[in-house]
Amino acid sequence: MTFKLARLRISAREFLRILKTVFEDTQIAPSTDFRGLFVHAWDISEDKEDIVNWMGEAGLNVMCLAVNYHHGWFIHPGSSSHRAFMTEGDVCYFHPQLSFYRETSLRPKVSKLTEKVDLLRAAVEALPKDFRLVGWTIGTHNTDFGAEQPHLTVQNVYKDRLPHALCISQRDVRQYLKALCRDLATNYPFWGLQLEAFGWMGFPHGHHHERDLVGLLPIEQDLMGLCFCEACSREAGMSDIDVDEARSIVKNTLDDAFREAPQRPPHHPELLRDLVDMKPELGRFLAWRESFGRQLITEIKNESLRGTECRLLLQSEFDPQLKDVVDGFATASYRKTPGETAAICQSARLRAKDWKGLLQCFVQLGMGTPASSEELHQIIAAVYDSGCNGINFYNHSEAPPKMLGWLKAVLPSVINARR
Repeated sequence: MTFKLARLRISAREFLRILKTVFEDTQIAPSTDFRGLFVHAWDISEDKEDIVNWMGEAGLNVMCLAVNYHHGWFIHPGSSSHRAFMTEGDVCYFHPQLSFYRETSLRPKVSKLTEKVDLLRAAVEALPKDFRLVGWTIGTHNTDFGAEQPHLTVQNVYKDRLPHALCISQRDVRQYLKALCRDLATNYPFWGLQLEAFGWMGFPHGHHHERDLVGLLPIEQDLMGLCFCEACSREAGMSDIDVDEARSIVKNTLDDAFREAPQRPPHHPELLRDLVDMKPELGRFLAWRESFGRQLITEIKNESLRGTECRLLLQSEFDPQLKDVVDGFATASYRKTPGETAAICQSARLRAKDWKGLLQCFVQLGMGTPASSEELHQIIAAVYDSGCNGINFYNHSEAPPKMLGWLKAVLPSVINARR
């Protein structure tokens, strides 16, 4: 799970002045009604009742359950059966209704964990009525599909295929993503689907022995991940984008970097927005990508969730052009102090202003933060005091047991203090 926080091009003093004005002008009532925990299917495969009971005792009321997941190699510090864990990779943890996938060549692959018992159905039956179930749903991040059908993956300016990244311009991919959401929303009583990777994935991924001796800058990594496959070129061209010009800009910039590495040529852009300022046609191509991605989200809302009570939640920051489509956005405070968390949440509320939907903050339990139960208490308080009306903790199986204990100890007191 990755986030790119928006860069505000204003001074710190001006930023604080704007925040003060926004909070004075917009009376957003604090809420502690959405208190979630990211949970994997392997968490509930053996002891779902214990997890549900623990969540209730900890003051949580939302299970954000992964309905499918990609490849991964994880440390599980609290597991009773292992410490290192390799996921099956690119499998689903429910029983799909294959009739929904007639218009795509892609079909969900069922995990061995749920071949006999539908773990998603079992979670539904185990949750108390006052709990909400959110489907944590992975989209284009799928290495198995990419290896089997490479023509459906992102193709960069050098015609290299990114095997982990499906391209949303491909009809089969879009139909699969919409079918997946329709399947989940109509066959399971989800309060909402939380979508992760429902756009184009980037170049860095974390493949086995992934290496880069050039030392690619962030802008160069971004450019290496831009898709110029036949479908993207066709769709962008239909929107009057000069795709050949955009392709030339990207290739020339990368060729300069590869030629001069480890240095860079004079006036080489440091940020993507600097290159866009220099080459407006690239900006038009990037704007088309954003618009095309929003179209997919709108189609999911209007088609996949049609006739259901299932809400549409994105694991991305507030987008004003989707405010009437999406029911929830999110920001993230990973490895951040309470003060940094407050600033992140205030910035998120500043962008959303008086929007009334769900504005979550994801708080990671691990990698040294929080360092104590007191710091976790301060982080949680900062989320609710600084403009977010939901919190989601990441995640049950990877979090150190001590941190889970801190969560159980401090979250109820934060809730009670705000009632």
